[in-house]
Amino acid sequence: MRLLNWLAPVLSIVLISHAYSTVHAQGYPSPPSMPQSGMIQPVSYNSSSLPGVFQNAQTMGAPPPPDFFQAATGGYGAPGMPGIPMNAGPQSSLSAFPRISPFEKMFQQHRVGDNGLWSYKSSNAGKKYFFSAEALFARYQNPGGALLGNSSSISYLDMVEDQLIDATDDEVFDQFSENEGLNYFDAVHFNKVPSLDAPGTRLRWGWMNDDDSGFEFTGWWISQANSSWSAIENSTHKPNPANQAIMDILLSPPSFIDPLGNGTFTSIPGITQTEINTILQNELMNLAGLPLDDGTVNGVTVPYDLDFRIKSVSQAWGTNATWMSTPLVDKKALKIRTLAGARYMKVREGFGFVGVDSGLLYSDANNAASILPDLKLFSLPTGSDENEDGIVDNAGVVEDEGAGGGTDTAFFIAPTDAVTDIPIIPTTTYINNKVDTHLAGPEFGIQYDIGGDKFKIWGQTKVGIMANQETIELEGDNVGMITRVEDPNNPTSDRPKALIDPTAGNPNPNAFSDRQTHTHISPLFEQSIFMEMSIFDKVPVLKRMKILEEAKFKFGYTYIVAGEIARPYDSILWQGMPTRGLFPSINVKRESWSVGSWSIGIDWLY
Repeated sequence: MRLLNWLAPVLSIVLISHAYSTVHAQGYPSPPSMPQSGMIQPVSYNSSSLPGVFQNAQTMGAPPPPDFFQAATGGYGAPGMPGIPMNAGPQSSLSAFPRISPFEKMFQQHRVGDNGLWSYKSSNAGKKYFFSAEALFARYQNPGGALLGNSSSISYLDMVEDQLIDATDDEVFDQFSENEGLNYFDAVHFNKVPSLDAPGTRLRWGWMNDDDSGFEFTGWWISQANSSWSAIENSTHKPNPANQAIMDILLSPPSFIDPLGNGTFTSIPGITQTEINTILQNELMNLAGLPLDDGTVNGVTVPYDLDFRIKSVSQAWGTNATWMSTPLVDKKALKIRTLAGARYMKVREGFGFVGVDSGLLYSDANNAASILPDLKLFSLPTGSDENEDGIVDNAGVVEDEGAGGGTDTAFFIAPTDAVTDIPIIPTTTYINNKVDTHLAGPEFGIQYDIGGDKFKIWGQTKVGIMANQETIELEGDNVGMITRVEDPNNPTSDRPKALIDPTAGNPNPNAFSDRQTHTHISPLFEQSIFMEMSIFDKVPVLKRMKILEEAKFKFGYTYIVAGEIARPYDSILWQGMPTRGLFPSINVKRESWSVGSWSIGIDWLY
């Protein structure tokens, strides 16, 4: 049996037969008769005619049948003639016209892509707001390698070279000079100060428009970082707390140390002269020196044998407003846009120095008769007790292996002014320098976004030109060679007296202060990189919290560097000779300042 494929030709014939027919998805209201099949003409209804009869448009009659549109004639007259039926096409159960379209204000964007084809983007969502809160873990730029003191002044070792050779027969001087690792009241650089770490916080709020442009406000604050360095903590020679009570008596005015200038001590009840000598050998330390310009050719380095400390302080905060353009590059997973805005930032930096000196000169007892100027004799700072006397790195004697414990005696003297007859007492030197910097101005940059809604890496690169208004405040007291006294028999001495003796009317004659304000331009650069990811919906407990429904985890790093910033560590003219009117003063030096901060936080969209 053979089956014929008859369905295809039958359907083809049906389609051909209807090729010139008008087909409607939904028919018109059926009138009694139509003038011509498939044609629509203006018609009217005449009530005087027989029911169901259509006539020409000249006749005015009763209201038109349903589904016919009749325009008003205007004013308060009778309605006009029936017009063309409104359901000339597919009939709808609801007509939107003349109501306002819900898509009337819909954002539309048309652009030509790289392939030469048009692309179309539309949105009716309006502004999308965002807010983020972050915890910062910041590190300020360290003071760097600036020297505490005058870099052109002679070192203490070179300053007392002749005296040291006379006291030790070249031995100690050669060992110190040949080994730079052995400290002998050496000058200190600020890079000894540990890292300046501090916590902080940052808030960010803004919105994105339908065209992917936007605006953001950012405010951040980093707390004050305090970092200090103590020469005692880094010394091989440590004080003994058991001797503190005796030292308080020895170093308190009136001086109990050699009041007659003959190398002996005023008796202290219950304490022998030998015990006092041993205590001083143990408690006086080879700490560090402060180089100064004292008006002489080579300057001086002031030795401190009781305390030497440096403290560094930094703090910063700021805010900025940034406008973000529509993306210049708008790919599926990459967007690049330009940024423009304004910034304000404040930086506070400062340092404090404290040095305490006993005012004593000391050497081996063999040199007692020749009171050697400026000399504080110390054993090599090896950290061991070579002479086995129970004291590590003695003051006033040179330890020698095999000499036996407690057999060496030092000679201590408090120089006495020949004019005033006042002996030198322990003296504290302090210097504080503070710089407040205000930065404000425009900034420009780019922002780049890589990724999608679930995971995104984005960052900003900004540069700015800031107006810099800075205020520097310097103060201090007793900056000069402490152990120098007046010698009326040698007014042209190369070792003149440095500090002014206090009086009842002027208890702080060596105090000083200075203040300056400057305004100039500083460049600024900021680089930030962040990573955002939707992870809270994966955490069992957090995914039930409504506040985290639209939140993302945020992690990043931000680095800010500003140029032409006055640093308090460099901006000092290190001179000290109050008797000749020389005090430290402000000498502005500018360099870069920076802060880097890791951040962790939460970003919300709403």
